Amino acid sequence: MIRPKNTRSGNNQQLPQYWRFRPALYGTRKNTYYYRIPAHLRHLHEGKKEIVLGNTLSDAYRTFSKLYDIEECVTLMRELLDRYRMEIVPTHSIQVQALKVTSLDRLRASLGDNLVASITPKDVYEYQDMIARTRSKKQANQDHEVLSHAFTKAIRWGVISDHPMTNKKVEKYSLPGRDRYVEDWELQEWARAVNPFLVVYIVLKGVTGLRQQDLLTIRRQDISDTHLTSVNIKTGKKQRFPLYDVDGNPTTVRQALDTVQQYYANSNKKRAASVISPWLFHTRTGNTYYVPTKMKPASSFQSVWYRSMQKALKLTSLQESFTEHDLRAKVSSDIDSDIDAQKLLQHANVATTRKHYRRKGSITTPAQGFSVIPTNK
Repeated sequence: MIRPKNTRSGNNQQLPQYWRFRPALYGTRKNTYYYRIPAHLRHLHEGKKEIVLGNTLSDAYRTFSKLYDIEECVTLMRELLDRYRMEIVPTHSIQVQALKVTSLDRLRASLGDNLVASITPKDVYEYQDMIARTRSKKQANQDHEVLSHAFTKAIRWGVISDHPMTNKKVEKYSLPGRDRYVEDWELQEWARAVNPFLVVYIVLKGVTGLRQQDLLTIRRQDISDTHLTSVNIKTGKKQRFPLYDVDGNPTTVRQALDTVQQYYANSNKKRAASVISPWLFHTRTGNTYYVPTKMKPASSFQSVWYRSMQKALKLTSLQESFTEHDLRAKVSSDIDSDIDAQKLLQHANVATTRKHYRRKGSITTPAQGFSVIPTNK
């Protein structure tokens, strides 16, 4: 069965039971994760009701795993999935952690009471079909990956000796890749009708190719006299964009930043009081458009995008909508070289770039052809 809809507050919906997240307020403290100790376990912690777990999700998982000994004798699926959550999930990026935790919650609710050694390919397929039917094939594939990795760790931990999925070739759903390429004229039509904030946003996206979350988390302190530094939330790696070339001329990134900063300067002139924010892209109140606890953009950004797209479809000659992520693919597709596109998008290998982001198709040199047309004698 699928777990009932989570009724916890927005900050805590993706967290384990009894966990709480308290965001930083106006710079007076750091983001903090807490563990609200159940009444029947407080005697183990000198009567404390709450324990600080850490300032990041990774630290919180590591701290929590030390509070209670993880069961060494794993026999049930819920015990395996709990150990996986405590030991493996913290080793991934914040974004991947969120996806894995969501999958683990579904898997634990449906398969938790089964013996690890009793799971068969038939059980896995039944679970995948249920998730595909009640949720989506994409989520079924996500759960497939987490479950398969959990079984791999179970072999390493000595829980089982045979992998019930890879050895029996349990397959994921085959999903078609998105191939929407946004033409230049479409982007120009769209820009005529949308919120000016989105126009300056895609100006910077067009020269950096950054993911949505990486753009929305750029701080003003990330812009130095010589470089724009972006931290890839997915991998944790930094990427630096020069603001001037070797001759001292402004690069396209410097020009894009000037456009963004001019937009906010003009907006402040229309207000009674200027909005000062540490974020490059920010709301009217100076807050970020990115929600760290949910590891995704705030609903306000998504609403602005949706309303603007609907307006553009209604008022311009634009016929087909496109997503914000399609623009990252456009940046990649408009670059001549696969290698240069891979480098800009910071993919681990060029195959990922070719498969998902090069949507124009490769340029092919025509052959010489056949001499079949008769010549006049």
